[in-house]
Amino acid sequence: MPGHALTSITDHDHLLRELRDVLASCQELIARHHAALAAYLDAEGEVIEEKYPEYDDTRISTAIEASDHLHDVMIRLAVLVVPPTPRAFTLTFAGHERHIGEAPTSFVINATSLDDAALILVGLPSWHEWYLAEAAGDGGADIVYLPEQSHPGLPTLGEFADLRAEQRSGTSQHASAVPNSPRSAAPVTSPRPTPAPANPAARTPH
Repeated sequence: MPGHALTSITDHDHLLRELRDVLASCQELIARHHAALAAYLDAEGEVIEEKYPEYDDTRISTAIEASDHLHDVMIRLAVLVVPPTPRAFTLTFAGHERHIGEAPTSFVINATSLDDAALILVGLPSWHEWYLAEAAGDGGADIVYLPEQSHPGLPTLGEFADLRAEQRSGTSQHASAVPNSPRSAAPVTSPRPTPAPANPAARTPH
């Protein structure tokens, strides 16, 4: 198929970059505090007797800053490593219908990111049935992924195939993926699943 694949949103390289930034901020803080305290030490690393008041004041101020920084680091690490809460995501694809001006097909499932949503979607029977229907025509499956119509939340126009109940139940009850309102589309690509049979169910207007 033409185009390119979905781009990972929560990829490993991104996490490493964020963790390195956190580490660098801690290293910078330590170096700065050591330099500030070193001004009150002698050649043997002992506090100069007459500098004790300034040394103690600096220790207090650096400890307060370190405590504040630790609080910020904990918040940032929690955002990076705590699993996000699944929410609704829309993934939109166009099949043969785009050649006659009809709307593409939007699927809604619960996921933690668009990348996660794509992995979940291709394992659902509704997707497999839609894929089989598209592949049944002349020339086989002609499906493109529409990134500009794929996003967190529900679609704002037209109809969509709400697969969240199917996702929760793990059964073959699912929505028929045949939209009926035109939307603009810029083809990219779609993941190709292994087809599997499924039974039709209702679609959700919005």
